[in-house]
Amino acid sequence: MPGTATNYDILTIPQGVIAAVWTGLAIPTANTRMTLHTDGTPESVANPSAINLGHTDAGVTVTATETQTDYFADELAAPIGSSLDQLTISISGTLLQVNDEDVIKVLGANIGTYGTAAGYKQFQLGMKATISYTSSAVIYPSPQDPTKFAVFHLYSSRNTAGFTYSLGRKTRAGTPFTLTGYGVSGRASADSYGNMWWQI
Repeated sequence: MPGTATNYDILTIPQGVIAAVWTGLAIPTANTRMTLHTDGTPESVANPSAINLGHTDAGVTVTATETQTDYFADELAAPIGSSLDQLTISISGTLLQVNDEDVIKVLGANIGTYGTAAGYKQFQLGMKATISYTSSAVIYPSPQDPTKFAVFHLYSSRNTAGFTYSLGRKTRAGTPFTLTGYGVSGRASADSYGNMWWQI
């Protein structure tokens, strides 16, 4: 009988890629994906409010984890089953452009209010009555083909890390961020958080 094929494929390993973080995206309808331009950016007609969050300190990290409850029978040491309690899905990293109003509007959406008038722009800090959410994504060139792109898209998210940065003569500013995903009501439970996909 023949053996079983191995699965060693270096073209499925992202390495040395520039991953762009985007917010303000449109949420695609069920069983569809966000619309990309040929250069891998969000297509502007379908995503008119898209904002790129700019430079990062060392790229980004995408995370999807689960928490479960295990069930046991008294006669067995091993669990006999489990159920999922919750999912935590996020995009995180350190953003550098802390004096960019679009970046701060995302990072501080729930702890401040942006405004501008003649001669100034401001971000008034204080508790807000309504929590704001944004659709966000990481987009990067596919390792199989640099003319195609891979996407990690959270339909509804908010920065749950606030912002923290240092200012000094020998210091470059940068603030950690975590865009945490939230489920979108009305969507199928298997498609309520987001979509990880790539062009072929």
